[in-house]
Amino acid sequence: MNCEKPVDKNIFYFDIEKELEEYIVKGSLSLGIVLDKEQIKKLIIFQRIIRYYQQKTNITSITNVYDIIDKHFLDSLSCIALIKGEINNIDNKTKIIDVGSGAGLPGIPLKIFFTEVELLLLEAKRKKKDFLVKTVELLGLCNVLVLQDRSENLGKDFRYREKYQVVLSRAVASLDVLCEYCLPLCQNEGIMVAFKGSNFKQELSENYKVIKELGGSLESINIIRIPNSSHTRSIILIRKIKSTPEKYPRRNGIPLKRPLSF
Repeated sequence: MNCEKPVDKNIFYFDIEKELEEYIVKGSLSLGIVLDKEQIKKLIIFQRIIRYYQQKTNITSITNVYDIIDKHFLDSLSCIALIKGEINNIDNKTKIIDVGSGAGLPGIPLKIFFTEVELLLLEAKRKKKDFLVKTVELLGLCNVLVLQDRSENLGKDFRYREKYQVVLSRAVASLDVLCEYCLPLCQNEGIMVAFKGSNFKQELSENYKVIKELGGSLESINIIRIPNSSHTRSIILIRKIKSTPEKYPRRNGIPLKRPLSF
């Protein structure tokens, strides 16, 4: 999607509440992230959009403004230091895909920070896809494509297979299923970024052979405390070291019904 002028932005944003602006600044700084005024403004608008549309359809179960900032926005931005090198080391424009984007998390907050990347928001549900299209339009984000489809389909399509330097996924599936969704989309030497919870150790111990089979190699495990919250985020980085065998991903629904096991 080309850059467009935001539509009716003032419906969702009247004034930058000083308290809310300071809250975002404090939270982001505690993660080592420096946001400029425009980025802060877009995040404030984004939370207003979420709260507005939540009245019409189920976008997210979290509706309190401060919880949206802490548990959605800061959580999404918590991987910035981990992927910054991937983006800075690419000569041409970095291509990122957010698999199972839902409410646009983590993709949209990361796009607000990394303005130059090309972002694909992949979402299977029509209502959430419609929400993402409108949100991208209202925020005036450049080079963002919203696609309603399944990762199993994209993983078999030459236009998308192994085309992304960074593949993101947050709160989508167990690690074995997630790897089959994501690694076929990741280019060689690219990185898969899996946002996981406290059970990551068991998932990793059970699925290291699955990661290897799909062409990946565990690069790092990162435990991050989300500001203003008791929530601790585990971010797993998996490096793509060889091409995924052509038989993966399997057809729609099979990865979830019959997760890989070796």
